[in-house]
Amino acid sequence: MSINELLERARNWDKAAIARLITLAEEGVEIPLNIQRRSHVIGITGPPGSGKSTLIYTMARRIPQDKRVAILTIDPSSPFTGGSFMGNRIRMQELTSRPNIYIRSMATRGIRGGLNYATIAAVNILEYASADYIFIETVGAGQSDTDVKYVADTILVLVPPLSGDEIQALKSGLMEIGDIYVVSKSDNQASESTYRDLLAMVDMMREVKGDSWKPAVIKVSGLYGYGVDELLKLIDDRFRVLVGNGKLNESLTSRRLLEMRLYAYDILEKRLNESKELENEVVNGKLSPQEAARRLLGMEMPRLDHVAVAVKDLNSAVEKFRKLGLRVSDPIIVEEQGVKVVMVWLGNTRIELLETLNPGSTVAKFLESRGEGIHHIALEVNDLEEFIKRVQEAGLVLTGKPSRGAEGIVTFIHPKSLNGVLLELVQREASNE
Repeated sequence: MSINELLERARNWDKAAIARLITLAEEGVEIPLNIQRRSHVIGITGPPGSGKSTLIYTMARRIPQDKRVAILTIDPSSPFTGGSFMGNRIRMQELTSRPNIYIRSMATRGIRGGLNYATIAAVNILEYASADYIFIETVGAGQSDTDVKYVADTILVLVPPLSGDEIQALKSGLMEIGDIYVVSKSDNQASESTYRDLLAMVDMMREVKGDSWKPAVIKVSGLYGYGVDELLKLIDDRFRVLVGNGKLNESLTSRRLLEMRLYAYDILEKRLNESKELENEVVNGKLSPQEAARRLLGMEMPRLDHVAVAVKDLNSAVEKFRKLGLRVSDPIIVEEQGVKVVMVWLGNTRIELLETLNPGSTVAKFLESRGEGIHHIALEVNDLEEFIKRVQEAGLVLTGKPSRGAEGIVTFIHPKSLNGVLLELVQREASNE
């Protein structure tokens, strides 16, 4: 079945199609989605043993069955398979038979912050499938378990009955991200003092936040159902506030940025898994860890910066590339070289479009003798001065001294000494990164 067919079925809350799409996302397949905000994404965090799974189970049972509910439980990665280690779905097995509820356990894959790229992709898929509520249960590992704040619209921080000192210890991490603070296991006699301590802390935080939503504190027992209906009402009130003040899309923006960062981590992880030769050189002392990391990221060797194309009409050329759906920069005038420059951005490099500004420039002479076409190839180097020494040792000839270009400091190797190829060498300046 094609991805488009799966998406169509997922839109109708076909749980098998949703599961398949999430599996594809976990395998690295990019799922094309046009997200329209309608789901309430709720992050539930707190220390291990605070009753997160029990509370989600009880809330899901209380939500009307005409509402679509998705539950993502984030577990530590298995050291052997990389998959979900704890498997919280076992605790909620009863809910899986309900047609309005979808449950999935996902692993952190060792990502600092508690979430990985596949989890963000799953949230996107579930929102595309028009879930009304998306609950994300985090690992609850402490201060680092806070990436959920970039994904969720509402954060529930569960605090089991604790002493004041223990709450202060939590405050450095989880306690600063909450919208609703839940004293869980409130059937415990110690819950009242925890409730009072939290109220005092939240009162101080309300003054700092200055938000239209004031963090709330509520006592709940997920096991016995005490306070759950009131908590669900608070959650719905929070959603109405977000819709009313237009801030619902802010979490979508932060979610997309986190998705980009986590996808980069995924790519880096794959490169690390394929870098056994580099690892051996580090172990044997042939490379320092820093040198190996630079090689892994392609920062040690010269790399293709761009391919430059000389054109007679820059505006016409730009329009053609835009029609191809490519991103085009604003024009830059490089007076030293007598050209106007526009960059066309590709996934891993760029195309530079050059239009001459005066008849005496090298680009004007190129157009006159050869017509439009590839003018030169540019390599980025880390140390231009050092690379020039390498050029001279190889018996190659430069066209002149280094000068300022559109990308930084540049110089050219004469095509007569390099098989007819005009090769530009670029050293980027920090301010141009």
